[in-house]
Amino acid sequence: MAATTVKLATALSVAGLLAAVTAVPAFADPETPPASTDCADVVVLAVPGTWETNAGADRNTVPGMLGMIANPLVQMATGAPPPADAATPTANRPAGATSAKPSAAPKANKGTTVRAEQIPYVAQVGGPIAGMVTGNPLTLKQSRENGLDALEARAKELAEACPLTKFVPMGYSQGALIAGDFLSAVGNRKGVIDPSRVLAGALLSDPRRSASAAETTSGSSSSSTQSSSRASTSKLSSVAETMVGPNVEGQGVLGERDGGMGVLAERVVTMCAENDTVCSLSGKSKVVAAVVPLLNLTPEDLPDYLIGRGVELLRNVASADPATIQKAVSSTITQLTKLTVAASVNPATLPIELAEVVFNSTMLDDIAKVVNMPEFDALVSLTKPDELITQVSQAASYLLLDAHRSYGNYKVDGNGDTATEWILKWLTSKIQAGL
Repeated sequence: MAATTVKLATALSVAGLLAAVTAVPAFADPETPPASTDCADVVVLAVPGTWETNAGADRNTVPGMLGMIANPLVQMATGAPPPADAATPTANRPAGATSAKPSAAPKANKGTTVRAEQIPYVAQVGGPIAGMVTGNPLTLKQSRENGLDALEARAKELAEACPLTKFVPMGYSQGALIAGDFLSAVGNRKGVIDPSRVLAGALLSDPRRSASAAETTSGSSSSSTQSSSRASTSKLSSVAETMVGPNVEGQGVLGERDGGMGVLAERVVTMCAENDTVCSLSGKSKVVAAVVPLLNLTPEDLPDYLIGRGVELLRNVASADPATIQKAVSSTITQLTKLTVAASVNPATLPIELAEVVFNSTMLDDIAKVVNMPEFDALVSLTKPDELITQVSQAASYLLLDAHRSYGNYKVDGNGDTATEWILKWLTSKIQAGL
């Protein structure tokens, strides 16, 4: 393999290295083997987030959030010394587990070659709504499929052309969704490459992050505060990816992956910033849970979607407890009777009476227990002043994405490493130990 790779320990600069590999087109012909310069001991396959890339992007330039990891990683592999205070990061572990003391971050082997490239794809959400602005009506589902197809094709292509290469798939946001799906398939032996070809995987703000629960702490308020800010997060499944950073309960906004990461569970790390609803959806985020699935809809999907929701509604009503149904019916009749009387006696009071029904009666709560659907739960939550504040806060967090964009400065360990710094150091140590 040494004869077919570009040695990163030579005098080539990073710019010269990137220039040497730009001959590869964004979407190579599957029948044309990759150029020899595409092979390396380690190839990082970075899947950017929404709006960070497009189908015609330069494969050899890793943009956005992942560029903060991939670009320094390649620089360090060329022999540039790591930061003086660099330390090998240690993932947070469940309470009671021991943790080795971090050591100085290892320098890359001088004979090791490392390359990083992005996976160009149509990275967008919003479907027809976004299409009015972008001109491309792809939904999240279609964009995700586009990205996964591109990642699988490139990984398979390189795996066949470079039999000794190890891969490091990583993704951010929608890219984490795609990279996570890829790693899950490989880890469950359903992917396009063998699990042994994956050196490591890293996910930032994965919309399908496996569920985790915050550890409960005891003791003084000061110790509890300290624990909550830097305590470990427990896995709820043995095949879940390894969570790094402060406790963040909940799961990805699109739910968990069946089978988790399989045999790759200990080789894949995930990070989720506090208040990043994209990867930490919990029961309190009712509006977000109801709205996000709509991002997958096209006009053609709408009839099937409505039929499906109608069928689920009928199924929930049919399986509801009879006493719960009776209470909902009684409550509804009582409130409708009040509205009818108000309309007949003094129509001017009808708006006030209607507000009383919506905001002060138990009718909607009683119906919600029978309906048992996220859309209705979201509606009911907006009628309660205390819950309304929570829902608005959650929706604002999801839409403004302040926490979602924070991984470059979001600290995840006691050394003060940010999420991107931690992954950079972790991958450096993996490359040192794994080759």
